[in-house]
Amino acid sequence: MFSLKNNYHDYYAYKGRKVSKKISLSKKDLLEKSYNDFSYDSLIIEYHKSELLSNKIIFPKNYKKINLEIGFGNGEFLIKNAVSKPEELFIGVEVYLNGIAKVLKTISDFKLTNILLSNLNCSYFLPAISDKSVDRIFIINPDPWTKKRHHKRRLISYKIIKLLKQIIKTKDSIFITTDSESYLKDIKNLLSSFKETFGDYTVNIMAENDELYGISRYQRKAIEIGGKIYLLKL
Repeated sequence: MFSLKNNYHDYYAYKGRKVSKKISLSKKDLLEKSYNDFSYDSLIIEYHKSELLSNKIIFPKNYKKINLEIGFGNGEFLIKNAVSKPEELFIGVEVYLNGIAKVLKTISDFKLTNILLSNLNCSYFLPAISDKSVDRIFIINPDPWTKKRHHKRRLISYKIIKLLKQIIKTKDSIFITTDSESYLKDIKNLLSSFKETFGDYTVNIMAENDELYGISRYQRKAIEIGGKIYLLKL
């Protein structure tokens, strides 16, 4: 993993911290030894290096569904799904090495075979994925970058939504949650401005019995202080 990051720095570039806390030597060793066994990063980099850009990534076809989670944090939702639905494939993209290492540890502990990981910047990961190849996409409470000068760092943009729509199989299969009313407003304005390109969307305030309610640490922190969790479906 670290050789890829060193040799192809631009592919892993990200505006913000890449390590939320110091990584132990055991986790570094795990990343070095196991990451490439559960990642298509090298194939994606080769795709971008190709002049033809024709050999997009095709995921294994022996799974009932292909699921993609972007920004999986500590991997709580990703792991829960992978354990409970062994017949489905779960792909997780995360910039924080701590989250990648934690999921790799769980993969080893539970002998999971239905998880793929990527530490790549989404701007490189998503264009390399075959069109209409993913059944569901989850973006669970992405960093809201609350300061106005940081809004440009937000994950959701015209470019990213266009790529998501390109790889998803069916409508209403992209799920975005947030507790930030500012972020939600910006996403809605973006989608409304390009309605002919992106189509219709729905927004709901989630209830306790909703599948995606309270599934991440950041959601629970917001709920504890009385915040609402919004679900945007595209």
